[in-house]
Amino acid sequence: MRAFAAILFDVDGTLLDDDQAVDAALVAFHSVYGDALGMSLANLTFRWRALLNIHFWRYLTGEISMQEQRRARVQDLFGSRLRTSADEIFAVYERCYRASWVAFPDVPAALSALNGFQLAVLTNGELSQQTQKLRAAGVEDRFSRIFASSEIGAAKPRPEAFLTACARLGFDPGRCVYVGDNLEVDALGSATAGLTGVWLDRHGSGIDPAGGIRVIRSLGELPDLIGRRQTTKDDRLSY
Repeated sequence: MRAFAAILFDVDGTLLDDDQAVDAALVAFHSVYGDALGMSLANLTFRWRALLNIHFWRYLTGEISMQEQRRARVQDLFGSRLRTSADEIFAVYERCYRASWVAFPDVPAALSALNGFQLAVLTNGELSQQTQKLRAAGVEDRFSRIFASSEIGAAKPRPEAFLTACARLGFDPGRCVYVGDNLEVDALGSATAGLTGVWLDRHGSGIDPAGGIRVIRSLGELPDLIGRRQTTKDDRLSY
């Protein structure tokens, strides 16, 4: 088995239960704006997630800013029914969203079991918000570095995102593992960059990915999957 030195993690859907945070926020949002929108909670949830996928991708490609993608989601949702500031409307959602940030139950024990590795985060989004999520979930101090697309200048699944994170950690990509819940963006993206991609398939999709991707259903499986070791200074790249 290859001797790994560093493990990098995705945030949303991997360390933090973002789906439940979004769902909780939409319940609160629907109680305020459901009648004005004329939507059931189920329809609002479907539409909101679709708009999130569209406009967050525009943010990741640099077309618009984070705040602009938030406004675009509200503007598209309300259309001609928008009667007030999109920022004010989004704030109703965001307050409950932030209050609902919580780590998955398997996270603390898994991170403790991986204590011999250098642990880091590589996430798509704004560094400040993603760091706040980790802090709210009580795991920020478990990571030596937190990398976000906003400060790296490249978003997953672009190889540059993974390679920049590895270089800043001081490890060759071949000595690094990347763990995430998105097969294409996280596991296949990291494998393309030369890391070992681990797909966290929390929902048990039954998909058997190609390309040497390793699959786990829980982070509790990760320590035994990759082995346990101690990182030494000799593992680092020489420049």
